[in-house]
Amino acid sequence: MRRAMLWDTALGFLGFFSVLAVIQAIINLFQDSPAIWPGLVAGVLCLLTYLTWRAKRKDLS
Repeated sequence: MRRAMLWDTALGFLGFFSVLAVIQAIINLFQDSPAIWPGLVAGVLCLLTYLTWRAKRKDLS
């Protein structure tokens, strides 16, 4: 139970900031001179969220 809660906490943290980063990357696209870093940050956070989700499934199964 505790182990699952720790995984859920990590996923919640990463998921929340991934959503914010994706929103920021989309808003950035509509700027006069868009930067590349918001998209890179969003991609890295989404990748970390996915890898954490896979690790949770492997750990708890």
